[in-house]
Amino acid sequence: MTLTDDQIFIYNQDIKIPPTKGLFVVLNYGTTQNYSTTNQFIPAAEEDEGAQENISMQTREDYIINLMSKNDEARQRKEQAIMALNSNFSQEKQNEFQFQIARVSNSFNNVSELEGAGMVNRFAITISLLAHYSQTNDTPYYQTFPKQIIVDC
Repeated sequence: MTLTDDQIFIYNQDIKIPPTKGLFVVLNYGTTQNYSTTNQFIPAAEEDEGAQENISMQTREDYIINLMSKNDEARQRKEQAIMALNSNFSQEKQNEFQFQIARVSNSFNNVSELEGAGMVNRFAITISLLAHYSQTNDTPYYQTFPKQIIVDC
């Protein structure tokens, strides 16, 4: 979309839209729905002690992309945001960072009236991402527990 870094913001960072013409984008986290969590035990090799567990989670995360402009640019270019999410560059980044953006947005809303008298053209696009998170931790193994005998008489 040929935007510069000073045209892209993350929601709630106390940044005011400059009073200039042009398109500005604000990314806002919405919600997360967890649909799978797994815990896999990974035994150590024969010569090693200990073991590990791999915990992973699959989620669907909703994000809101706000396109704003003081002129008509937000209204005229709103479709480009969806097309940019399906571009080759976007596909490469999704593969690199192990997530997937849904091909169709959940909603595409004109929220210009929220600005009141300042009347900024503003469109909110809700998109869904499929993400995978994993974490590997050391975990106690039966050979690492303390050896003590408790006798109850």
